[in-house]
Amino acid sequence: MYEPDTYLCSWFLPDNTGGYVDIPGDLQLRPLRPPTGQVYGTVPLQYTEHLPGVVETSFPQSMSVPVLYGRLANGGSVTLLDAHFQLWVAGGYITGSAALLGKAAFFGLAGVPAAPTSVVPPRVTSATFQITALDAALGVPPIKDVSNPHLPGGEEGRWAATVNGSAARTWLAEGAELTVSYYHRMRAMDPCEFNLAFSPVATVALTEAKPLAIVLDQYIQPLRKILSIATGKPQDLSYLHVELEGREGKYQVVGTGITQAPFASSTAAFRAHKSVVRALPDELSLLDLVTQWAQYAAAHHPLVETYGAMLHTRDQHPRSRYLLLIQALEGLYGYENKASSEQRQAKHTASYEEALAKAKNELDAKTFKFVKKHLSKKPSTSLDTALDALITGLPVNIIDRLGATELIKEVKAVSTTTGLTTAGALRVVRNDLAHGNRGYEPHHLQVVVGLLEFIVRGHALRILGCPEAVVGRVFPTD
Repeated sequence: MYEPDTYLCSWFLPDNTGGYVDIPGDLQLRPLRPPTGQVYGTVPLQYTEHLPGVVETSFPQSMSVPVLYGRLANGGSVTLLDAHFQLWVAGGYITGSAALLGKAAFFGLAGVPAAPTSVVPPRVTSATFQITALDAALGVPPIKDVSNPHLPGGEEGRWAATVNGSAARTWLAEGAELTVSYYHRMRAMDPCEFNLAFSPVATVALTEAKPLAIVLDQYIQPLRKILSIATGKPQDLSYLHVELEGREGKYQVVGTGITQAPFASSTAAFRAHKSVVRALPDELSLLDLVTQWAQYAAAHHPLVETYGAMLHTRDQHPRSRYLLLIQALEGLYGYENKASSEQRQAKHTASYEEALAKAKNELDAKTFKFVKKHLSKKPSTSLDTALDALITGLPVNIIDRLGATELIKEVKAVSTTTGLTTAGALRVVRNDLAHGNRGYEPHHLQVVVGLLEFIVRGHALRILGCPEAVVGRVFPTD
């Protein structure tokens, strides 16, 4: 509805008496950035009156409000969430976490509230959004078949396309439903051109209205992360509009992380994404995957929390990426083997206390103090065991490919440990990098990072409930 640009508007600023004053200004909308704005002219200021006619004030004057309303010069509306403004003698600056933009009321859509007195942020009843690779993850193109006069059986002078009626699906879960389908646009009235285009979209409809931040955290960002895992590439949230409780129309959302660049599907992009998740052919519920991811994130699952935080970083040194991937795998192993670890700890604690009791009777005080200080209260653990189990515990085992990399061969060659395994070499590299013992060639690290990423992606899809066939697609066949 609104392209990134600067729009003239009027802001309804608090006037320090419980009311609002209409101040001219502007609203600046930028891709991937939070909205900003300015106010011009006389603004309501706070001051302290010491004596009649004698006042004191300071600049800049800052104020924050949960929601700030404005009216665009074109008749539309803006609702600025988490607004903060700084005022000077004349004018000031405004920032917010997100802007909700409505069309003018005379278009039959959303206008500015008649009385912008509510300080409670609006709640979302549904959100329609687009993420790159959404069509690839759906797994079905929007056109079923085409015919033209040059193909066998084609009707002379007739070009035709049949829309794929199966290229849409709605999934239900407690509290929400998710629909993924295609919007279409047809240019058919032009006597010189005929065009049919489709755009993939997802809509989350809620049974109970929620704040925008919750909708983003529980539904939109999890789906974006899942698509990034499915394709092995960072995916963008390209567009988002919402419907609000108690207000008519649709509101475009502008804020951090939204590119404001909606796209049409293309065969080239569909193939280039190489999504291993193909929801319709695989009979996978994208809503189930989203819900499971959100639950893991709320529980601080170590793989979801660690790997999820690095999914959208495009420029990261292989050193830091290596450490984070190993951390994600180590955390996953500990999470999934928590019960057995607790049993080992209980047995070790009993042995520890028994050993100390015997040592106290047999050793002198000084020796016993030394033993008590240095005897570990925890059983020994091995990162080698965790890595080996996770690397070999997927439908495709790439332990030999890891062992054939220059990095692993180099570590094994200089190691003083007899028979160092590939998992052990990975541990040595992790310890060297984490403790600053030594560094490694970035391009050698990058090769191993690429293989480790396959493993982490595979386990991420596994814990989300994807079948082995989907997990196995993560690994290249060459």
